[in-house]
Amino acid sequence: MTIFQLLMLGASAFFAYKIYEHVQTLQDPEQQEDDMRESIEEAPRTAESFSTFDSSDLVNKADEEMQNGNLEKALAIYSEANIKEPGSDETLFKMGYVLALQERNDEALEYFIDSLEIDRGNPFTHLEMALLYIKDSEFASARFHLNQALEIDPDLERAQEELVKLNAEK
Repeated sequence: MTIFQLLMLGASAFFAYKIYEHVQTLQDPEQQEDDMRESIEEAPRTAESFSTFDSSDLVNKADEEMQNGNLEKALAIYSEANIKEPGSDETLFKMGYVLALQERNDEALEYFIDSLEIDRGNPFTHLEMALLYIKDSEFASARFHLNQALEIDPDLERAQEELVKLNAEK
């Protein structure tokens, strides 16, 4: 045997051993799927794992869905925006507004109250709360929120109209 043949035999043995090592590390496809599921389940869930959009993009997208009449989808997108940026009075107000449109008054009131805790100076939140209280025949609360809305924005026509109606019903 020549030196060249010995070198080729050694190289072949080396590569055969490396292939053997590689084959030993390969897994059954079912085992790979199980391992992937485990790694996904162990991954921490953050707000960024829901989507790559920031909260303002999500609010804009939800606004479009609401205008198109897709209230459930709009609410889901607002919820995601609320997760990404908790404590946004705009998002909380819009979630309450969508819920009010769906006549889910108790849930809507909760979001309006949360919105008011952040921004007491939003006349539209007071107005929407008043409208819900009128639907629920809670006229004292409605009157309070209509007055609050008008105190913040005296030119808010809808609040003026509703207050006139309420006072006429005395």
